Amino acid sequence: MKIDSSNTSQIAALQEAAQQRTAQADAQATSTTGGTTTSSGSNSTVSLSALSTDLRTSGSSSDIDTAKVASIKASLNDGSYKVDSGKVADGMLSSARELMQTNTPPAGG
Repeated sequence: MKIDSSNTSQIAALQEAAQQRTAQADAQATSTTGGTTTSSGSNSTVSLSALSTDLRTSGSSSDIDTAKVASIKASLNDGSYKVDSGKVADGMLSSARELMQTNTPPAGG
């Protein structure tokens, strides 16, 4: 397999463009005030609901068990994290059963 050096320059250009888009998105997110963001490069306006604004500003992480996340990170870092493959398989089968039960049969048949 031959590696074309022009591909690496194309990849670098794509990565740079992605970084620029990310930087622009970050700049727009930090300039958001009052739940409305206006893009200066186009005529796009995004309006967020009051609930969305409250959720972003409250900073609540009640849905995330930060202690558990920290313990998992620590066990990943020190190499002691063990995956119970049986539990993973059971979860996958359970999800598949749920999906099969929620699907409606095709019409006319």
